[in-house]
Amino acid sequence: MAKTLLNSVNEILKRTSFIAGDAGTLTSLTDSARQVAIDQAVQVINEGIQELYAVPGMPPMPLSQAENTVTLATGTRAYALNSGVVTLRWPLIDKTNSQFIKPFPGGYAAMLVADPEQDDTGLPYFAAIRPTDGYLHMDRAPTSAENGRIYTYQYYKNTLMSLAADTVPFDDPVWNAMVPAWVQLWKREMRNEFDGELYRIGMGRAARLMTKVPARQSYGSR
Repeated sequence: MAKTLLNSVNEILKRTSFIAGDAGTLTSLTDSARQVAIDQAVQVINEGIQELYAVPGMPPMPLSQAENTVTLATGTRAYALNSGVVTLRWPLIDKTNSQFIKPFPGGYAAMLVADPEQDDTGLPYFAAIRPTDGYLHMDRAPTSAENGRIYTYQYYKNTLMSLAADTVPFDDPVWNAMVPAWVQLWKREMRNEFDGELYRIGMGRAARLMTKVPARQSYGSR
């Protein structure tokens, strides 16, 4: 069974005696009396996962898929996308009116060449990611006739966990190896304590399990 963010937070807090075993197990990530410790655990879990995938030879960090919407507004050509967007999946779909917004051929620069005055209006059919700020820039500015139309888009996002039910991006053996490393990161932030050797052992074991590389039998010179 895949471990969740909530499982991981509980394990850190148990191992640091912040909660008393199963009797103190959290059922959510909201608890006013322990919120600072919970939030710190969430932070170090994500930090540890990023550090694990940064180890040389590791596979790329997996991406997860999500969905959001853009609502057209009169006279507005550029729209902010969700802050977690890594890769946008085209097209955007107006499910109510069966309309689509597709990627502008040639991208944002080509769109500016096609309409240098930027004064085209009406229903957008194409869009491009504006490189200066990551906004979605439409080929036309909607009029009052298009105002309020909702377009749904799919996108890939980084595997950063924030919800209790979010699952870790690896199997249970790797999770078991990561827990001691997370504990050391949590202690460093919360108690100014840090055992670098325990951290390295945990991260090293997790990395070997991820890449299926056996542990070295000797670290001495040949």
